[in-house]
Amino acid sequence: MPIVDKQLRMKLQGELAYINERLDQIRQNRDTQGYYNYEIDMWKKKKEEIINQLY
Repeated sequence: MPIVDKQLRMKLQGELAYINERLDQIRQNRDTQGYYNYEIDMWKKKKEEIINQLY
């Protein structure tokens, strides 16, 4: 059972790292690509969900 927990934790940490990287990309390219706020809100909501599952 602990193996599954470790695997799930690693998966969630990987998703969290991807989301953080994506949010950084959006912030850096916001002026040139004009991202909409709903995309940022979507990623932030997903990030909060993952953090709640991890802790």
